[in-house]
Amino acid sequence: MDEQFFQLINSKGLRKGCLDIWKWKEDDKGVFSVNSAYYKMQGNSNEEVDNVFKMLWNIRVVPKAQLLGWRIFLDKLPTKDKLSDRGIQLQHNLCELCLASEESEKHLFFSCRVTQKVWNMCDRWLGASSVYHIKAKEKFKHFNIVTMMCAMFSKCAR
Repeated sequence: MDEQFFQLINSKGLRKGCLDIWKWKEDDKGVFSVNSAYYKMQGNSNEEVDNVFKMLWNIRVVPKAQLLGWRIFLDKLPTKDKLSDRGIQLQHNLCELCLASEESEKHLFFSCRVTQKVWNMCDRWLGASSVYHIKAKEKFKHFNIVTMMCAMFSKCAR
């Protein structure tokens, strides 16, 4: 055990007369941020998250749609489950589209039978088959890639 420890230490190229510094591996500049720590804890890299947000802000849609996507990515939509958790009284917590399940962000955008029909229509319009994601960022990346490929091959005339 001691031998492995010394081999590890020696492999790092320690030098006498040099000051030690702290370096955060999750940042290119080595600077710690709460944001990068949060993404590390969530199992995402900052680069991965930044890429999704860059893709979102670079698509040509009305700003309202970008804002909606941004709020979905940050899990900040006031869905009924969240409103109820905050003590807001509602007549019911059911999804207004299907009236079959509690309204949550995941249900509303991914598992509601009405929403799935919309995604299926989008896929048919693009001439693509879809992978059914339950995370907004993954669905967005998949849909964005399919849309870009469709545009590149001129399959979807506008």
